Amino acid sequence: MDFIKRNLFVFLFSLYCIVFVNASTPGFEIKVGKSWSGDGTTYTQAEGEIINASKLKINNWYIEVPFDGSDQRFLGSWGCVVEEKDDKLILTGEVTNQVIKVLTNTTFGFIVASTNTKFDVETAVLHTQTKAVPNHTKADGSNDSEDMNIGLPYEDNRYFLESMDEAEEKAAASALSIAEVKAIIFKELNEHWDVVSKYLGTDDMLRVFALFLGWASRESTLNAGVETAQEDGFGVNSAHAYGPFQTAITAFYGCDPTFDQEDDVPEMYWYTLTHKNFYDPYISTHMGIRKLIHFVKEAESFDQTGIEIIRCALKGFNSGHANPMQESEKGTGYSDEIGSLAGWYYKTRHFDDNVYTWTGDERVDRSDPWGWWEKAERYDNIKVVVRVRNPEDGTTATYTTGSYPTATSNPTTTTLSPIEPTSSSSCWAQGLGYPCCEGCEASFTDGDGDWAIENGNWCGIDPKKCNGNGGEEEETCFSIDMGYPCCSTCTVVYTDSDGGWGVENGEWCGVPSSCF
Repeated sequence: MDFIKRNLFVFLFSLYCIVFVNASTPGFEIKVGKSWSGDGTTYTQAEGEIINASKLKINNWYIEVPFDGSDQRFLGSWGCVVEEKDDKLILTGEVTNQVIKVLTNTTFGFIVASTNTKFDVETAVLHTQTKAVPNHTKADGSNDSEDMNIGLPYEDNRYFLESMDEAEEKAAASALSIAEVKAIIFKELNEHWDVVSKYLGTDDMLRVFALFLGWASRESTLNAGVETAQEDGFGVNSAHAYGPFQTAITAFYGCDPTFDQEDDVPEMYWYTLTHKNFYDPYISTHMGIRKLIHFVKEAESFDQTGIEIIRCALKGFNSGHANPMQESEKGTGYSDEIGSLAGWYYKTRHFDDNVYTWTGDERVDRSDPWGWWEKAERYDNIKVVVRVRNPEDGTTATYTTGSYPTATSNPTTTTLSPIEPTSSSSCWAQGLGYPCCEGCEASFTDGDGDWAIENGNWCGIDPKKCNGNGGEEEETCFSIDMGYPCCSTCTVVYTDSDGGWGVENGEWCGVPSSCF
């Protein structure tokens, strides 16, 4: 097999490398604003400020202040909510400043009464998502990689070489086949399955993969090079989007700070908004998944459960708000159309070929958009097999349902099973979403092959069955000259410039020409 010719996938060898960064630190200070006494009691008014000089929001912060519950009393506060404990006060942001937005600051204060003990705020500590900040800390406005990326893998997850210029990258992404786009989506799903399964509430990877295929079909018809809202220039319009999921620039770190920052998915690497990142298929797909999880969390904040979390999260991805679905949005609305398209992929098992559906496709059943998700039996005997190639050294890896990639330079070492056809017989028509004919009388011929109508539906005539010699004609395929056998079925798990490939008996095989 001529691996050097195929510039298909970038395989990462350093999946779990640690990223050491200089994370920005917020400014923090509490001081005694004034103090007065009366009736043997000292009253202390403490005043504080948090300064966020970075391009990241500060979420869910809290401050611990030493406190003697036996001698001191908390009397009131402003700009914060105070919880009184025996040995400390815990300050959290009230509604107006629970989240401190980028390049902003917040002020707060409280009053404590003391009888004998002096109230002291010098050792107060601010706690953010990733660090403890002592009192009198100055703000660090550095623009280095953010806290949440420390220790996360896949930070250099590129499909195309970084040496490609923007125009080449966009053209190459647009030229990818449907099967290649499916493989890109599957790889990103596979690598982040622990996070995705947690937030989508399922351990069924194929079900989620079908969901993602329906989602990408609705957004881009499985095209990795679709770009929208680019007229205003790069990064200017918050709706500027790219890739199979149409991931908007708001998903990226370092976008316009006036846009809402989607910084609440610490489990996935947060890429900086650059041309190279925005237009790379792996990265745009990665960021689309991360963005969806952001809206899953928002949907949960609206007390949604079950499939409503997914429906509302998809709605949020499209509109920016994952609030509960309205009656007018149900059935054929954005989210439910994705559910119907995804159900088509799940039922037809078109997981890794060039067959696809689209919005408005009459083949899609829209009577129960999410019935397949909630009721359909899971596939326990199907594996999606994707070969991933590193264009720099020609090594390959295999991704399959439920497993992380395993590097290998010889594809014949795989022991994975391919997707089995839905019937005992197979022919070229199944790859196009149609059944094989029982008979051999053709009603129509096109570039794909001979067609007939049976039971009111189009079907493809199997040339192996109808070639006039009972199917005993010697099968030929391109892989023989390359040292690989011919497949006994027409199941394609991978396509390249040589032809279609399958996996049988743990080895790669070439799909016979008669299948096409």
